Amino acid sequence: MSTYNRADATLGSLAAALGILVVLLLAVVGVMRARQVEHIPSVDYGPDAAVVADQADYTAYAPEDLPEGWVPTSTRLTTGDTVTWVLGFATPEDRHAEFAISDGDPEAFVAETTEGGTADGTAEAGGHTWDRYTSADADRRALVRTDGDAVLVVAGGSDYAELAELAAALRPEDGAGG
Repeated sequence: MSTYNRADATLGSLAAALGILVVLLLAVVGVMRARQVEHIPSVDYGPDAAVVADQADYTAYAPEDLPEGWVPTSTRLTTGDTVTWVLGFATPEDRHAEFAISDGDPEAFVAETTEGGTADGTAEAGGHTWDRYTSADADRRALVRTDGDAVLVVAGGSDYAELAELAAALRPEDGAGG
């Protein structure tokens, strides 16, 4: 006599099919969660910092030892009669901030990097006094200071405290310029 029971075979097949569906469902959920994590591409700004230090007739600066969460996202360098460098960051608060330095026309450079901002007091950062600027729509704030022939600007959609973190991390770069 056979011990085969058709009800047991159906129940076993059903359990196997449900098991496979659960595994597939968990895989889909895992993929969806992995895609929700934002990946911000990072750039290496060391080569541009070295060029600025070598070619500029002013002391070049670059950020060092920024706290965790600061991601360099862009670097733009122009050389010629003037040397201008703009280094962009994603901040720990998911905002944008940038460091810019140039020996071009100071008034034009400040107007451009602050988006026509107006003076809004001063702030201390990194042992220096910086002039604060706010754009007309208050969406952009900036810290501005001069160092010899260069104008340094830290600006972006971040609040002044976050901009001060970036400003405090600026250190002179070794090179022939400054």
